[in-house]
Amino acid sequence: MEENAVDLFDYLRVIWKRKILIIVVSSVCIGVGVGVGVMNSRLKPKLPVTYRAAAVVKIGKKVKLAPTSGIQTTVTYIESPAYLMKTFALDYDTKINEVPGYHLDVEQVGALAMLKLILKGPDRGVERVLKGLVDMLIDEHHRKAKNSVVAYKDFMNRLEADAEMLKKEILVIEAGIREMKGKEGEYLMHIDSITKKGGASGDRSAFLNMLYLKTIDKERELSGNRASLREIQRQLIMQQITLGNLEEYKTELVGKIRSSAIEPKKKKQRSTIALAVVAGLIMSLFIAFFMEYIEESKSKRKGKLQG
Repeated sequence: MEENAVDLFDYLRVIWKRKILIIVVSSVCIGVGVGVGVMNSRLKPKLPVTYRAAAVVKIGKKVKLAPTSGIQTTVTYIESPAYLMKTFALDYDTKINEVPGYHLDVEQVGALAMLKLILKGPDRGVERVLKGLVDMLIDEHHRKAKNSVVAYKDFMNRLEADAEMLKKEILVIEAGIREMKGKEGEYLMHIDSITKKGGASGDRSAFLNMLYLKTIDKERELSGNRASLREIQRQLIMQQITLGNLEEYKTELVGKIRSSAIEPKKKKQRSTIALAVVAGLIMSLFIAFFMEYIEESKSKRKGKLQG
């Protein structure tokens, strides 16, 4: 223990004695390391800046005529968000490849009918190109929605024509019912006058029954036509509401297109500096102990010569 303590004390004494040498050598090594790191960073080719533009697009809807037992209309997406996410880059590859180095990523925003478009490239033109892609998508969806509305309006026109035809038939049936009821009244009055004069009334029950049955048939037909008219009018109201809501379902850009520049990550010089510190410390200690060894060797040699 005493020998170890003496050795440690000797080491610390040497370090304290040669502290200026150790500080100078370490500082020189650190300076050299920092200089080498700076030179390497300047000599390395500068990495290019990557530009990024992002946009969020809400997918619109269109009307679709679905033939069933009758004609039913449904509101569906102009294009399925999941399908569009996979095919968007292929459909617009000409615009994307306008400048070499452009790369487009398309992802769905959660479970929403929204797509996030991210375009990366070597210049600031990414924002302009991405805006062009969004405009092309909006125009194409607007055209598809407009075409679906044209067919939808034709269907509504047919419904309106059917409604007008039913209205006319109802008027004709109502007139026929009034006419038969008038004939029934006239016939009863005629029979009553003959009976009062003492004449024979004949078999009036058959004629009255015939008028009654015809009236029942006409009223049944009238009731059916009125029910059909009400159903058509209900459909027209629903279709008009659906048509009015389509304005809220159009494909559109959510917010604004945001762009930014992504600087390449620079390699940190900490490793070079740390290596220089360690090397400087080791070198300075080696020199300090080597000089102490030389001095002790000289002093011992002088002692022998004097003795």
